[in-house]
Amino acid sequence: MLYGILMGLIALFIAIFALQNATPVEVSFLAWHFSMSLALIIMGCLLLGFAFASLLTLKIKASHYMKDRKLKNQLRDLEEEKAQWEKQESQRLRTVPRAPRTGGYAKKGTHPVKDDKDPIIQPFRPNK
Repeated sequence: MLYGILMGLIALFIAIFALQNATPVEVSFLAWHFSMSLALIIMGCLLLGFAFASLLTLKIKASHYMKDRKLKNQLRDLEEEKAQWEKQESQRLRTVPRAPRTGGYAKKGTHPVKDDKDPIIQPFRPNK
């Protein structure tokens, strides 16, 4: 509804402009010479400017679309590469042999720090 009212007002202003500027004007451009209503010349220049601006905007939008598509393809390739790398890493971690757990804790009552003559951190040994 608002769109219709707005378009009606614009059409009314264009009609008033055309009636007030209906005087024929002589126009010369390069080798061409012609006489036309001043309102038509102004409206034609306005429409020509809109057309050029629209073409420029279309070119910019198309270049942004192409760049966006290229970046999305690059992102998809990197995500696939990451997934493949994670799969290889998980397989590699599953196949790495683990060192056997041996040490002073294997026998009851022994502590691996007993062999250290001057340990940096003293072990906690509760009084028995």
